Amino acid sequence: MKRRNAEVSILTARASHSTARSNSLERRTNHRPAKSTSRAGGERSKARPRRPPKPPESIRDTKERNTGPTSKYKKPNRYRAPIPSYLTGETDDEHQDQNSVPAKDCIVCTNTRSLHHFPTRPPTSQCTHKANICRRCLKGWIKSEFERKVWNQINCPECAARIEYDDMLEFAPRNIFHRYDKLSTKAALEAIPGFQWCPAQNCTSGQIHGDSETNPKFECLGCKYTHCLIHNVPWHRKETCAQYDYRRTDSKVRRAEEEASAKVIKATAKKCPGCKAWIQKHYGCDHMTCSKCKHEFCWLCLADWAPVSNQGPSSHRPNCALYMDR
Repeated sequence: MKRRNAEVSILTARASHSTARSNSLERRTNHRPAKSTSRAGGERSKARPRRPPKPPESIRDTKERNTGPTSKYKKPNRYRAPIPSYLTGETDDEHQDQNSVPAKDCIVCTNTRSLHHFPTRPPTSQCTHKANICRRCLKGWIKSEFERKVWNQINCPECAARIEYDDMLEFAPRNIFHRYDKLSTKAALEAIPGFQWCPAQNCTSGQIHGDSETNPKFECLGCKYTHCLIHNVPWHRKETCAQYDYRRTDSKVRRAEEEASAKVIKATAKKCPGCKAWIQKHYGCDHMTCSKCKHEFCWLCLADWAPVSNQGPSSHRPNCALYMDR
């Protein structure tokens, strides 16, 4: 009997505890704020309103943004592609006027080129016209004239003004200017009174010797070659010029010395085909120009240079190293 009463009391306690717990949960549920939305089937019962899409900018607003003044807080996009003219309503002429670069026509190649392709001044300081030839055509003109004329007789392609040293330095190709500079230096040295080139073969030295009458013995400072300036022969050792003249009265001795002198001249100099004057070559190309008669010829075969420049290497003589058959 006692055991049964104990079991009844335990069940009564469990029931009261369950009732108290359910009352507590009900009170908590009643005090919780109601939710604005509820979920059913994993979807929203009431969808959140979306923002309307931003209307696209008009073409004119886009054009003004690309071409108008830039905001100081936002850098312009310099890589943005230009808008085609058929979208902006502009004509091709208006579009070219807005994006055009200053340009002009070259009178030689007739191409329209921007101004940075033209020199900032005419070819010479004596020219009264503007710079109407692009740099590329001006270099080609100077190179062509330098190859077919005397080095210091190159004129402006537009007028008869002579191109000087500073003009060649600015406008000529680099290799042409180096050759021009050597020839100009050589001419300037030869204009000095008393200047003499060394006549020895393969020697390019020169020096100021002074009066050849009082001091006829020339001794090169470069190769130490001695030469008589009065008789134009190698220096006659142990003899003065008077003694040398007396010895040359003998016909046999004179003939032998003349033959020896002719061999030296033939090895180092050649006669101009035009005026028959002796010409000595120190350096440079085989296109020679006589300083007396201005005749142009090939140094190797003595052929006239005009047909060579017009028709090509086939105008050289067949025994010439520059000859080339068509």
